[in-house]
Amino acid sequence: SLTSRDSWATIGSNGGTEPTNLTIRILQDITDNFSEERSLGQGAYGKVYKGVHENGEKIAVKLLHNNMQVIDDKLFKQEFTNLMMLNHENIIRLVGYCYETQHQHMEFQGKIIFGEMIYKALCFEYMHKGSLQKHLYEETQGLDWDKRYKIIKGTCEGLKYLHEGFKEPIYHLDLKPENILLDEYMMPKLADFGLSKLFGEEQTRVTQSPLGTIGYMPHEYLFKGIVSKKVDIFSLGVVMIKIITGPKGHSRSAEMPYEEFLDEVQENWRNRFQATLSSSQPLEGYCQQVNICTKIALSCMETDRHKRPTILDIIDKLNETETMIDEPCVRIYR
Repeated sequence: SLTSRDSWATIGSNGGTEPTNLTIRILQDITDNFSEERSLGQGAYGKVYKGVHENGEKIAVKLLHNNMQVIDDKLFKQEFTNLMMLNHENIIRLVGYCYETQHQHMEFQGKIIFGEMIYKALCFEYMHKGSLQKHLYEETQGLDWDKRYKIIKGTCEGLKYLHEGFKEPIYHLDLKPENILLDEYMMPKLADFGLSKLFGEEQTRVTQSPLGTIGYMPHEYLFKGIVSKKVDIFSLGVVMIKIITGPKGHSRSAEMPYEEFLDEVQENWRNRFQATLSSSQPLEGYCQQVNICTKIALSCMETDRHKRPTILDIIDKLNETETMIDEPCVRIYR
């Protein structure tokens, strides 16, 4: 454990491969005793706070609840183990942790007894722009297309790392805008690996207790408990649609005929491009990129998981659109 403020400055210097063991006292000091003013958000299993060292360095401290001991221990160890394996620019970096037991006295039925208080926390690099959820706007406002595309591509690269970067793939199983964090340059990083699973050669499994977020989970997972890479692909499709068309984009796509939805998205973005692009920028190239990204997203949400693309298919298609932007006169996508 760290025993001095000076040693706090070493957190993160190891690239996340060996996170620093921190005491609860240090975490209380840097979060103003986990004050509401330092709160960054709350989930089902804990709350996240901004920690600030006296030199201005910031981290995010995820303090797990103490009211579900067995569940919390399992989630804490699972997320910690998963994060220790990961090293990619589009995956959140673990810089520290706390797992500390204190014996505290209390009065019970007129007697003083000592009870155990277990503190569990995970500490991450601080993401200045917060979660993607805060930056979702419809086509006519909010982030420009270049920033939206950068978020889409970075999210896909992070998922490619999980699915293809290991001998045994990792499934995120809770991919959603709240779990995609943005740094000061709007670089996306996948976060919250508490539900993640590591799968061996038999990469499709059946689980008795599906977990995740309604709206981002496919039918086969919610109702049949079938777990595969295609669960994450479905979630990615929902996320992409929301990046392209805003928070209500998913419901719009479900309510409208396929071609009508594509045409509406295309028209909205074309109008914005015409108002914002310079004459030297390839209008048709950008319109085609929007169209292809939208088609990719919709294909990810196919009811039949076998019809969904792989993450490698998706990135190949995204790379093709970049060629169209860079060399619009040379390559036309049909």
